[in-house]
Formats: sequence, structure tokens, C-alpha cells
Amino acid sequence: MNHLRTEWLKIKNYKAFWIFLGLYLVSIVAINYIAFEIYQQTVKQEPMAASLINDPYAFPNVWQTVGYMGSWLLYFPGIIIILLTSNEFVFKTHRQNIIDGWSRKTFVHTKLLLVIMLSIVTTIISTLTAFIFGMASGDPFSSDGMVNIFYILLQSLSYISLALLLAVLFRRSGVALIVFFLYGLIFESIIYGLINRYIHNQAGYFLPLQGSDVLIPMPFGNKIIYSHAPEPATLIISSLIYLGLYYFFLMRKFENDDL
Repeated sequence: MNHLRTEWLKIKNYKAFWIFLGLYLVSIVAINYIAFEIYQQTVKQEPMAASLINDPYAFPNVWQTVGYMGSWLLYFPGIIIILLTSNEFVFKTHRQNIIDGWSRKTFVHTKLLLVIMLSIVTTIISTLTAFIFGMASGDPFSSDGMVNIFYILLQSLSYISLALLLAVLFRRSGVALIVFFLYGLIFESIIYGLINRYIHNQAGYFLPLQGSDVLIPMPFGNKIIYSHAPEPATLIISSLIYLGLYYFFLMRKFENDDL
């Protein structure tokens, strides 16, 4: 708790933290509201569409829909962790923590705890958003599909942990952010396509972010886009292995580097 209190003192007056957290909250509601309205207007103009496409915002589909839409916004908490961690190196506060009695392992564990807390916050926001839009659709509540809440948590941990690793590796927010965005939005998709085409049609699913992404696919498109995807249990294990690797490399890098 003392370590968390120290982290809170670092971030409570940091405007960028509140700005990006606020942007995430506004964006996840806005993006789902736009998609919700598009579907509602489509059904009004083309009533036959309702018989062809199940309402993505009705229970139980809403849990997957909000999870998928929110997956595009996980760069916001990723940005937060990169900015907070790179500031430690820029302003030498990590060195001051060690001087004040923290071990290097304690410093890394505190940052990982912050990652976990951010992931829980994003999961809670997504869950509340799904519940609100599900109730707004007019259908009765259903807990079917709530496994997607766990998938959202796992996906959040995957993205934010990768962001933390990049921040520790590069120590500069600009470089870490560029690599984070380029890899997450462009490079992994290219690598995924090449591996699946030229090596094996399932190998690409075991890339760092791809496994958790496939757990929450585009509504109604998973059977077409991810027709060869492994079972969810396999993808969960793959994601957990990557989280373990992130921890290993974080500890190795921070314990061996010159402060």
C-alpha cells in the first residue's frame, strides 16, 4: 500500500494521465453509441436486416461487441503507462525510489501492479458500457457470453504490459509510443498474414497481441476471418505465456541496467 501511495503521488497531478483516461472513457462510449445508432437506423430503413443480422447490442452479443470495439482503444491506457514509466527515467524518480530503500524488483512489481489496476479499470468500464447498451436494446438481461469480460481483462493486460516493456526498453516516451503503435496497428497484422500464408495457417495466432485479439473477434465475422483459429483455451495459454515473458524481460532489463 505504501508503494501504491507513492505511485498515486506521482500521477494524481499529472494532467496527461487524466486526459488519456478521460479520452478512453469518452471514446468507448462514443464508438459504441455510433455503432448502436447505425444498427438501429439500418433496421428502421431495412427491416429485413434484423432477420439477417442479430442485434450486436442485444444480450448476449453485446459482451463481445463492446469488447471488440474497445480493443481498438487499448492504446489509450498503453499511452498512459508509457508516459508514466518514461517520466521515471527522464526525471530520475526511479533512482530516487531505489535510494529511498526500494529494491529494483519492488519498483518493477509496483509498475506491474499499476498495469493490473489500469487493466481492471478498462475491464470495468467495458462491462458497464456493455450492460448499459444491452439494456438499451430492449432485450432481457443474459449472462451468456460474459466470458468476454475475462477476455477483455486478458487483452488489456496484454496491451498494457507490452507498453510497459517498451517503455523500460527504450526509456523515451516518443520512441516507445512509435514502436507501440506501429507494431500493434501495422507490423503484427503484416507478420500475422505472412506467417499464416507461408508457414502455417495457425502459427500467426500465437503472436504477442494476436492471441488475445482473436478471443474477441469482430461480431459475426469470426467464422470467416478467423476460420482456422485455435481453441480459446490455447489462445489464453499463449497470452499468459507472453505475460510471463514480459515479466521476465522486465526484471532482466531493470535489474541489470545501470540506473
